[in-house]
Amino acid sequence: MSYTYTVQKAKVNRVTYRVMGIIFTVIAVLQVITLVKGYSKHPMLTGMFAFFLGAYGIYLIRMSFRKQAFDITYKFSEEGFLVTHHYGETLYTFDDIEVVTMVIADENLIFYVLNLKAGKDVYSIPFTMKGALCEKIYEFVHARIKHKDEDED
Repeated sequence: MSYTYTVQKAKVNRVTYRVMGIIFTVIAVLQVITLVKGYSKHPMLTGMFAFFLGAYGIYLIRMSFRKQAFDITYKFSEEGFLVTHHYGETLYTFDDIEVVTMVIADENLIFYVLNLKAGKDVYSIPFTMKGALCEKIYEFVHARIKHKDEDED
């Protein structure tokens, strides 16, 4: 038995992150130029503003290239948990998965989130209008992972 679920990501979101990051970085560079040329009346405040704006611009650009910014396919099978993303595939065995939780974010049971922690990787998988699939996957994974309270017995 296996379950496959794909989370689609819109390309426009990645482009927007990159454009906004470039705009913030350009504004920061222009602020530094005014600071160096001596046109700034408050050099310390302008320097801090430029630093934080530039750092946030770089952060936005960097976040547009992360694995979660692209389409991801999750496959849950008896071998483990396979994540197929833009940069390749990652296979986790059920021994690697430390925690699995299911969050029902909407009281009308429309929006579910499945959280998986495997090593230092954390996956929050959104399920919109697919609550039954989320519950099946949660039960499937939860039955196969090691629980800390079982190890103590």
